[in-house]
Amino acid sequence: MANINGGKYALTTLFPIKPGEHYAELKEFLRSMDADAYGSPLSKVGRVHMARLAIIDDFIYQGVPAKRDRLKSRYLLFMCDFDGESVEDLVGAMVTQIGPTVHDIWQHCVAYPGSASRDRLIAYFEQCQIKTDLFLADRPNDEVATILRALMCKREFASFVATNQGLPRAGLQQRFLAMWQQLGANSTPHPGSM
Repeated sequence: MANINGGKYALTTLFPIKPGEHYAELKEFLRSMDADAYGSPLSKVGRVHMARLAIIDDFIYQGVPAKRDRLKSRYLLFMCDFDGESVEDLVGAMVTQIGPTVHDIWQHCVAYPGSASRDRLIAYFEQCQIKTDLFLADRPNDEVATILRALMCKREFASFVATNQGLPRAGLQQRFLAMWQQLGANSTPHPGSM
């Protein structure tokens, strides 16, 4: 399946935005999302590797001789790469971990069924899904926690090298082993913290 690469799923969706004030309200809400300590509330969904929300207003007119095309509605574009095998995995995690945020975003979209019925919400996301034809993932079988832990180790090792560069070799092995033991004792970083 084109949407799957290893243990990851690539979701691309387009949701028509309701007419009226919904466009302005959604735009304002999306801009406010990065006020959280860890960035976007989507970083609280532990299976999300990457997520993007954007509003598509209209097509860009290229000028003559191009023909001017118009969209019938504005659209919310939601793209997400996550650990899982189906849209159900992501939507279930989003409702459980950031349910109010899901409602705050998608209430502005046409035919949003609410988040009370997980099955109806999953069907809604599937209905608005666009097939991903080419999904490249550099670590297709590594989960979010594994990648975050690897990034933490890389950061700590780089800091160790910078700190110990030019110092006498005496004691280097002990300092390295102490750093290595501390890495083993550290907890995995929270999504959105790195």
